[in-house]
Amino acid sequence: MASNVDCSSTKKRRKNPDDISVFDIVPDEILRSIFERLDLINIIRAKAVCSSWNLLGEEFVSKTPWLMLPSREEVERGDGTEANLRAYGGFLKLGESEVCSMKKIPKELRESCCIGSSNGWLIFFEEKAVPFLFHPFRQVKIALPSLYGLLGLRRMERTAEGDFEVERFNYSKVRYGKQELRYYFIRKAILAGEPDCNNKKYRVILLFKDGKIAYHKSGGSCWTEVLDTRHVPYQDIICHQNHLFALSGGNNIEVWNCEGDFMSKRLHIVPTFPEKSLSKINSFGDLCAISLYLVESCGDILLVVRFIGEFVDSDGKLVHEGDVLDWVCSYRTCLFHVYKLDFNELKWVEMATLGDRVLFLGGNQSVSVSTRSFPDCEGNLIYYTDDYFQRMEEDYSYGGHDMGVYNLKDGTVKPIYEYSSEQILPPPCWIIPNPKPC
Repeated sequence: MASNVDCSSTKKRRKNPDDISVFDIVPDEILRSIFERLDLINIIRAKAVCSSWNLLGEEFVSKTPWLMLPSREEVERGDGTEANLRAYGGFLKLGESEVCSMKKIPKELRESCCIGSSNGWLIFFEEKAVPFLFHPFRQVKIALPSLYGLLGLRRMERTAEGDFEVERFNYSKVRYGKQELRYYFIRKAILAGEPDCNNKKYRVILLFKDGKIAYHKSGGSCWTEVLDTRHVPYQDIICHQNHLFALSGGNNIEVWNCEGDFMSKRLHIVPTFPEKSLSKINSFGDLCAISLYLVESCGDILLVVRFIGEFVDSDGKLVHEGDVLDWVCSYRTCLFHVYKLDFNELKWVEMATLGDRVLFLGGNQSVSVSTRSFPDCEGNLIYYTDDYFQRMEEDYSYGGHDMGVYNLKDGTVKPIYEYSSEQILPPPCWIIPNPKPC
């Protein structure tokens, strides 16, 4: 094949001849013609082949967050009792209505629980309490050490129904639904750094239900608990510029340095919780639950308060549980407040508008992007997915459904992608594909 290539028409993209591979000498016009015939998932895979393919592929693939979705066929089939056997089946690019479906679904996307999405990688939790990293476009899996010890487990096995049978020391066996693993064991998993084919160093950081934070350093063989975690339980964690930020329910923010062999605390501040949100929480009472998120955005640290109506009727009205009689009222997000941290005054300052920024919230590491860099996005919006894992499997008729696009200016909500069923499991999850060539 190489002997038929006219090298005189090929742009030389590398100065050192020793670095040129057979893939680099494919003429741009031929490569472009091939890329035009590929679907987006295969273009993303092709971008990881070499630098020249990666460069050209940028013209075809946006790095805007994608929404990973379960198969429509599986979601809308059956009565919901088989939800734990379903798998993620495709990806939705913002601004498009058609899901890019996978022809062959890896078993990792069916048999394991997704506990995080960060830096283009997914973090899963499978039987025997073993977590792993998985890149859905490159089909790369990186095994991580078992969590039996940290979780105090004797045994964890997946059943034929897709549930997980768990046995703790000195306790009887308990069955958990796949999504319940995120509520009862690991609330969130994120990355500091990004695994790549050049053995780049990275850390996987886990937030446990009991408030513990632990990390695994690439090249290591174990998990290490973060020391000096004084304000557990933590509500959210993010990584920014090799630092871990953790937010506690008491509005404490703690910061650790992720460089070096061990993580060390660098900062602890206690900004006053926003009075506006506190007043709203008191007025809603038991009608709403709240979720708190940290987001790094253009150098700022943001606090996002999400209000989730516990029981919302078909008209969008919040109702008390005792008023729900013969109809099903699922939970649903009804309001967001956004604040920026003023490090000098140690207080949260309300943001009436996000400007050209867009936020992506849910079970993933919270992400902010600018419409200047990602033209597929519209500014001043919050794209959110369902992360109410405590209630996600309580009823066969809903769960995973609480997703949408919230307009911070007028408080309206638009759908991202619609199913005929309200039980959308496994829950949709944001992921940013960013393959890098070797």
